[in-house]
Amino acid sequence: MTEKKILAVFGATGQQGGSVINQLVSEPAASLPNISQFHLRALTSRSLPISSASSIPLEQWYRLIGSSPDTDTDNNTTNNTTNTIEVTPQVDFHTPSTLLPALKDVHTAFIMTTPSFTPVTSDDPNSSKEFLAVQNILSAALAQKVDTVLFSTLPNITELSSGKYTHVTPFDDKARAEAYIRSLHPQIKSAFLSLGFFMSNWLTQGFLAPRYDEDTDSWVMRLHVAGGTGIPLVDAGRDTGKFVAAILERGVDGTGEAVLAAEGVYALDGIAEVFWRHTGQRVRYEQVTVEEFRETGLKGFPESLKDVLVEGYSALEEFGHAGKETGALVEEGKRLVRECGLGELVSLEEFLKKEGYVLGEGPRSKQWGS
Repeated sequence: MTEKKILAVFGATGQQGGSVINQLVSEPAASLPNISQFHLRALTSRSLPISSASSIPLEQWYRLIGSSPDTDTDNNTTNNTTNTIEVTPQVDFHTPSTLLPALKDVHTAFIMTTPSFTPVTSDDPNSSKEFLAVQNILSAALAQKVDTVLFSTLPNITELSSGKYTHVTPFDDKARAEAYIRSLHPQIKSAFLSLGFFMSNWLTQGFLAPRYDEDTDSWVMRLHVAGGTGIPLVDAGRDTGKFVAAILERGVDGTGEAVLAAEGVYALDGIAEVFWRHTGQRVRYEQVTVEEFRETGLKGFPESLKDVLVEGYSALEEFGHAGKETGALVEEGKRLVRECGLGELVSLEEFLKKEGYVLGEGPRSKQWGS
């Protein structure tokens, strides 16, 4: 029997990494020829009640993290809880001594890094905390002779807007990290997953959630951009793994392919309509001025974060998430998942139902992943 290759998953206890693990141990993914070659290693910054690195049953893994795979559809179930998973806790992006053993004997690594919402203080944009984290990870990957990395990236808004919007650091940092990873070819092969906006943002980010308006007896979402602005949305906690599995199943040829991961492109007006249908209460979208959004919608936010959000949504309205081809790229990603038989992606309405969303319930905590 051929020994399985190790697939290391960063952020294994967060939305993206957790979804990757859940999908790769599911019945449809495990039956795919390329996916079945991999054995999983979960990497997390969390401290867990196990030894520094352990191989444990999947059932124990889910007990440790207080979670479970999504089992509400046949495509996401696993009955084989005797399978094991390697677990490496307390992995720190900025501590090379934890990264080297985490990547020992790894063939492929799924890499997600925590975004930074603070401005870069140095003249060098590559001095951002997130970019340095990626450099540390790739240094360890090269030292351990990792064959392939799959990086969770985002578009470069500064470039997309031809320098008009320069403060969207969470996007630009990841894009610069992507360029750095590409520069390492052919030493290491790479592919990239560019996720759309998380549906969970409407649960965790209060400025996006509908707020009750007494004057109109309705719930209102307010941003400073037009209601027709299209946003690609993805249920990151459930569907990231489907895109990763599809990329791995198709195979990474080293050309640096990039897949835009989203269930669909939703207009802001349309998002409000989905909330209306789900809740049975009137929900509408209202465009406000930039000043009102900054001072009311983002009240209490640091000025630098206000810059990120104002420019981020302005760029979305003017240039699209990934340019004019955003819609076509979304359909291309969906087709890849469909062709691999990995099930349907979760729509926004299905997401709200799964989460048991209730108007006015306040922000819910969702991990970026670590």
